[in-house]
Amino acid sequence: MKRKNIFSIGLLTAALGISSMSCSDYLDINTNPNYMAEASLPNLLPSIEAGTMAYWALSGMQVGELWMQVATQGNTTNQYNTTVAYNLNTTSYATFWNAYSIQLEDIKMLLPEAEAQGAWNYWLIAKVLQAYNFHLLTDWYEDIPFTEALNAEYPNPKYDSSKTVVYPGIITLLDEAIAKENDAKNIANATLTISNQDYFFGGDISKWVAFAKSLKLKVLMRDFAANQAAIQSLLNAGGLLEEDCKFTAFTDATDKGNPLYEYNIRQLNTTENIRACQTMVEYLLAYGDPRIADFYEITTAAQRRITAGEVLTDREKYAGISAGARPSSDTNGDNPIPLVNSSKYKQAYDDPFYLMNDAEVFFQVAEAWARLGDKAKAKAAYDQGVTNAFARWNRDASSFIGEGGAYAFDDTSLDSMLKCILLQKWISYAKANAWDSVTDRNRTGYPKLTTIEYVRVSNMGPDYSLTEGYELGTLVTPETSALGAGEFPRRLLTPTASSDYNPNAPEPKALTAPMWWQVPAGQ
Repeated sequence: MKRKNIFSIGLLTAALGISSMSCSDYLDINTNPNYMAEASLPNLLPSIEAGTMAYWALSGMQVGELWMQVATQGNTTNQYNTTVAYNLNTTSYATFWNAYSIQLEDIKMLLPEAEAQGAWNYWLIAKVLQAYNFHLLTDWYEDIPFTEALNAEYPNPKYDSSKTVVYPGIITLLDEAIAKENDAKNIANATLTISNQDYFFGGDISKWVAFAKSLKLKVLMRDFAANQAAIQSLLNAGGLLEEDCKFTAFTDATDKGNPLYEYNIRQLNTTENIRACQTMVEYLLAYGDPRIADFYEITTAAQRRITAGEVLTDREKYAGISAGARPSSDTNGDNPIPLVNSSKYKQAYDDPFYLMNDAEVFFQVAEAWARLGDKAKAKAAYDQGVTNAFARWNRDASSFIGEGGAYAFDDTSLDSMLKCILLQKWISYAKANAWDSVTDRNRTGYPKLTTIEYVRVSNMGPDYSLTEGYELGTLVTPETSALGAGEFPRRLLTPTASSDYNPNAPEPKALTAPMWWQVPAGQ
């Protein structure tokens, strides 16, 4: 039997929101009969990496960019209305659960084979990716099958506590991987060398170890109070990731480009679905942030004026629409913004996919030092995070972080430090690993929430005044929200593909029910 090409089939099934497996294969418990009993390490590793990429580069980016109001549903189309309106159910984004039957199943096959061959380089990378996939699942679903998952002895695996079992288990997986660094670097058999089989780091074990340490810090920060000593030890030891962990193996062909581009641009019957959201646009405009040109396209109306020879300001070039603006509605007392007067969210087939971006790591370090009370180290890490976030787009951040700069670090209090760090981290997630922005918001309370529905008093120029009481960098309540005013989703709902068949599945919780590591409801 021939193994499925996850890179092509996985992208297509993710884009269509379906699975290529039968109902029994779709569960998180048993060995998938569509897989070969044996597969080579050079085939398994790319499959694991591409499988991880496929779902999160499509659905993860949709959730992240839309919920964090970097972008929103276009007001002439309907494709993402349910997502923008937080109108989710147990089938929404259920493809994330496919990690059990694709990535984690492949990892289950790879690890013992790598051990048998002494291929500790393959083993280490797979172990880190195993931790990463479980981390994503528990971040979004809280309690999940972990200790009994992927074991045929347990047809109905228990759901383990994310706090007491899953997160500590993820730390153990990462520690096991880190401990194998020397073995992974000293592979005697030349046929086991990794290069293009690894889409992220080309087989560079030092970078995978740095990624593992950075992921460990991220997981430890879920419970800062309990893990304070371990966090400080990790920071003191150093060796964290200092570059992007990204997937760039895309080509300009059907099902071979960035998955969100493939679905939203190449496959749909319109390219007008995802537009710039006023929440992010007005923030960038207010502070003169040049990255607005990297996130959004110039409006059609402005482009016509430029073509005619006019010199325009960024305010005249870029415009967003209200979060959750219902198509054809009379938004905020005005006529809806015509398409020619709103900016598209920029997309390209070769947009990278990020497991972690380098600015994110420095912001995480900055937050840790801020919570530990070391303002100087917090500022240094913050400044480097902003610098790297700008550098990704070939921009210079020096005037922004210098004394008196728009993004200068405010160390007046812990809250002021966290606000600086998390708002800049919010921007750094745009067009990167946006889904992590959602978990950071729910963990820290930044960006804050407001019951206000509209960023601006008017959607139509030339009045660009902010709605009374609205604070820049605050997430508005989408006008179509299925939740209460000022409420925000805290989780995804356990898919019926598991809950309908597994009697150990927990009782469903509300979309707004905070997980144990998140700020309380209303924050």
